[in-house]
Amino acid sequence: METVQDYINLGLAFILSKRYEQAIKEFEKALAINPDDGEVHFNLANAYMYKGDYEKAISEYEKAIKLNPVNINAITRLGKLYSNIGKFEKAQEEYKRGLEIKPDDLLIRHLSGDLYFKIGDYEKAKNEYLFILEKDSKNDEVRFKLAYIYEMQKKYEDSVKEYEKILSTVPKNAGINAILGNLYRNLKNYNKAIECYDRAMKLNSNEAGVAYNLGVLYFEQGNFQKAIECLEKAKQNKFINTEVYILCGEAYSKLGKKKEAIAEYKKAVELGVADAETHKALGFVYSEEGQIDEAIEEYKKALEHKKDDISIIENLGHIYYKKIKYKEAKEYFLQCVEKGKANADIYYKLGNIAMKDNNAEKAKEYWKKALEINPDNEIIKKNLKLLTGENL
Repeated sequence: METVQDYINLGLAFILSKRYEQAIKEFEKALAINPDDGEVHFNLANAYMYKGDYEKAISEYEKAIKLNPVNINAITRLGKLYSNIGKFEKAQEEYKRGLEIKPDDLLIRHLSGDLYFKIGDYEKAKNEYLFILEKDSKNDEVRFKLAYIYEMQKKYEDSVKEYEKILSTVPKNAGINAILGNLYRNLKNYNKAIECYDRAMKLNSNEAGVAYNLGVLYFEQGNFQKAIECLEKAKQNKFINTEVYILCGEAYSKLGKKKEAIAEYKKAVELGVADAETHKALGFVYSEEGQIDEAIEEYKKALEHKKDDISIIENLGHIYYKKIKYKEAKEYFLQCVEKGKANADIYYKLGNIAMKDNNAEKAKEYWKKALEINPDNEIIKKNLKLLTGENL
């Protein structure tokens, strides 16, 4: 004749083989013999939880705890289950009950910290993680979470200290080196950032994101050739992001390699998510290369995304002026005037256009405004003297 323990053993075996329905039947047989066995209720709760029947699992955990109020395992499992289904207040109640029984239980402290983190109470989460690390300084999982909290709070120096401690135990972790690179970059310690990024790349040459970040850092430092080398590595490792092509384009442009810059910007456009800045950059390079029609096309595409961008409007005015299309140039220059963003060069060119339209009074008006902005411009002074006979 089977005993309660026989049914328990069989139920546990079914749980191990993930045959939860059979496990439930065995535990129910045990309860038919002894309905007040807290261990059976606990195991039955586990079977229901693994099966995904959370309401029944909760009911059985509560019965197990009622029968044995100091059953830490049942309290911990119940708290974790509540947390997983989004009942955070109930989870907190269980963790609090568990810690009242066993204040130094590091598992409950860890789960409690994770719960606080999940609901955004980072200070309480941090306190739980610090408590654990006082007892178990080698717990890198908890230290990582603590470092991440400091990072989210923008306490970068504190975050660096924690990540560095992790790195001292796992120096060949590419991910930690990459994170440290980001943090040192935020702290403007660029040499340390490069050191960490380089180490991450050596540990895992396929780290496309690290290669990109390193490229950004070199670009910000003005080392455009190194930036391109890193960005090319990112592209080789399938870093599909328009930013890598845009930054490559900017780096090539800074080096005076306009054709290469155009190729990079065009690739960003081909990816189908080009924004105003991409088209504007492409327009600028085309203009520099003397490809005026292409520049106009790109600047106009940029305006479709960003209609009030004065720099685009002004550039279009200058390009049309260069093409001797004064009507179009005047339209764009006047938009700058209307928005209060006209400069001396715009007023000077508007004056020239007015003269071509035989409007000497308007030309005089524009040139005087140009001279107010730039009183040392001898060309404008000469033009006004010829027009008015005045010495300026």
